[in-house]
Amino acid sequence: MLKEVLDNRVDLQKHLFVRGFLITNSDITNKKNEYPFYSNWNMKQIGPYQFWTNELQNLFYTEKDEKIFFLIGHAYNPFTMEYEELKIIQNIANLYERGESSYIDAIDELTGLFILGYVDGNNISFLLDCSGMQYGCYGLIDNNLYISSHIQLIGDICNLKMDDYVKELIQYKWYKYMMGNYLPGDLTAFKEVKRIIPNIYINYKNNKITRKRFYPRKEIKMCLNKDEYNHVIKEAADIMRNSMILISKKWDKPAISLTGGIDSNTTFAAANGIYDKYTTFSYISMFRESVDAEAAKKISDKFNVKHTVYHISNTNEDFNDFEIYKKLLSHNNGDLGTMKDNDIRKKIVMMQNDVCSVEVKSWISETVRAYVYKYFGRSKMPKVLRPRHYTSLYKIFLLNRTLVRKTDQHFKNYIEETELHEHLFNYDETDLFVWEIMHGGKCGLDIGTMKFCFDITIPYNNRKLLDMLLSVKLKDRISDQHHRDMKKYLNKELFDMDINVVNLNQTKRKAHLANVYYIINTHIPF
Repeated sequence: MLKEVLDNRVDLQKHLFVRGFLITNSDITNKKNEYPFYSNWNMKQIGPYQFWTNELQNLFYTEKDEKIFFLIGHAYNPFTMEYEELKIIQNIANLYERGESSYIDAIDELTGLFILGYVDGNNISFLLDCSGMQYGCYGLIDNNLYISSHIQLIGDICNLKMDDYVKELIQYKWYKYMMGNYLPGDLTAFKEVKRIIPNIYINYKNNKITRKRFYPRKEIKMCLNKDEYNHVIKEAADIMRNSMILISKKWDKPAISLTGGIDSNTTFAAANGIYDKYTTFSYISMFRESVDAEAAKKISDKFNVKHTVYHISNTNEDFNDFEIYKKLLSHNNGDLGTMKDNDIRKKIVMMQNDVCSVEVKSWISETVRAYVYKYFGRSKMPKVLRPRHYTSLYKIFLLNRTLVRKTDQHFKNYIEETELHEHLFNYDETDLFVWEIMHGGKCGLDIGTMKFCFDITIPYNNRKLLDMLLSVKLKDRISDQHHRDMKKYLNKELFDMDINVVNLNQTKRKAHLANVYYIINTHIPF
């Protein structure tokens, strides 16, 4: 078992649930020097709750009118240009007096990876950053509340057993395909623990948990003409630029993980004018990554930005303690399926090198880039999705109809319990699938594992920014026209280089096969 290994390897204990947090009203101080904390965590008592944070994680809090507002992680505001978390939550605490709408509006302006909320006597309310890139889960176990960044941290402390459905799902041979290891709806490995869904805040009061959806709140105003479109492009690009300025002020050694793709190209373009504050890096752990690395170096050289390419050995034996790291990273990721060896080798190399103080990643932009339409090669999707649509977007299940029906039920529960259809308005439901299920479930877990290497921030992870770009016409989102126009506005020289490495997961043949599966699976009546 992992515990038995780590008990005898003090040098590796610091990597367990690194940059994690745990909030609970159970007294677990007796575990401070034992597995899973190993004296690498700090504890702060806030009201009846113990706030446990890994030594590499930050906790900020302030008191206002007998409520204690808290933020774990990092945040910055590209609208006000505030980047000190304590000042940010002090402002949010002041706005809370004006009502829920003002409170949520202030949170919508934040970029970052965080859990934020307040303690009010014995009660606690909390939510995650825009897309749940700070993964979070919660559960009532033996009448005690647990809120954590890591599924298995709660599981280890409370000796929980994996849910039978989850066991069946992750053992299914097609589970690892279509975005890898993550679960439907708000499921985690344990029945007692649920995932915190982005766009929903959780309240715990009188030993009862309730959930409330706060986004979408109203119909989105679509861009109907060229002037409205240009206004959105300029405003969205300025938000990205402001975020890159704030990142350069918050961290002394930020680095952009750069490829030849449109997402990271736009992020790089947003740093125009402050390139001296950034470095870039790429890695090659398989042959196809060399194309992206070459494109990244060409871009970096053009603008005199230092670029480093990390060449990752393709042999596990070249890495000391590889199997231990594999178990440890899998456990940090919730033990929800096998991880690729090249990804583990990559993380070990990144962890062992002084790469940066924070990696600037370009994830989340797929939410506004109409990912479902691209992946399945479609120009039209149903306005309202049934649970079977969700199941078909989630995984390939043609050969196991029992698992299909079970997964349908979990998505049905998710749709009903989060009141999604009651708050959908004129939003495209597939965008919410990408936002809340794919990104909040899959990418949030992955980011937690990547923090094994260094801290991570994502300038796209801003609710007002995403909402703004969702107003662009679907055809422009499918073609990435809005991203190209943002890049052109931010850095015309980079735009003129005309570098755009195509994602091999989005070939026409793959999209055609995915669409054939989608059509068949959504039409089978059982």
